[in-house]
Amino acid sequence: MGTLIQQEWYKLTHKLGTWLAIGFMVLVQVAMAVLAAVYPDSPLFNASTLVENSYIGGDLVMFIAIASVASIVSMEFQYGTMKQLLYRQYYRSQVFLSKVVVAVLQFLILQVIAAAMTVVLSLIGGKYDWFATAKNVPHWQTYALGQAGTLLMGLLLLSVVLMLSTLFKTNAAAIASGFIGYFVITIAAGILIALIAKWEWLKWNPFTFLMTGNQLVTPALANMTHLTTPVMVVGSLVYTVLFGLIAYASFRKRSI
Repeated sequence: MGTLIQQEWYKLTHKLGTWLAIGFMVLVQVAMAVLAAVYPDSPLFNASTLVENSYIGGDLVMFIAIASVASIVSMEFQYGTMKQLLYRQYYRSQVFLSKVVVAVLQFLILQVIAAAMTVVLSLIGGKYDWFATAKNVPHWQTYALGQAGTLLMGLLLLSVVLMLSTLFKTNAAAIASGFIGYFVITIAAGILIALIAKWEWLKWNPFTFLMTGNQLVTPALANMTHLTTPVMVVGSLVYTVLFGLIAYASFRKRSI
């Protein structure tokens, strides 16, 4: 199992695309910080808004992770390299779990890089006070809660992408589905809240739990989701495991 994880990590770290994606994310963050310095009075480059989204790094982390997770399984089948792994006396469960471990590690590392760059850029800019409070909550605490929420939301979304990658024949289809899902989630939150207000039982659908991060930062959102924050956290983890198990079942049944 350890050997498989090392092999998956080696493949990930020796892909040019991995480093290009990280470099692009960092450059975009720096560019946003520069624009905020050049146009300090523009609402588009408000310091608080930029920091909350890690200078756009938050979205880019998700895009990179979606593309990586979609490729980590589907490309192996698409190019026939899965046969080489399974013919070397490895169980499918070991191959699947090694890919999950590496995907989660990559997601965590991307988040850490984006967060570290956010702290550095905000300190260089000197216009964001991490210890100032808003509604009696320090900015650093709000940011930390936001990162925790992004982690929960990301794991849930990536478990869906992983499931799709075991179902589709090409990684392009899985990547496209992941991106579309992310945009739909972002845009349709208001619609979902309206539907929950009309039919409360809809609050248990998995899309509701993708708003866990927002509710961690804004507890008052519980009045709209009709779910307490602890329930949202547990629910997001339960759905993550559920979609992960479905992905594993699909992976086991897929022919090579």
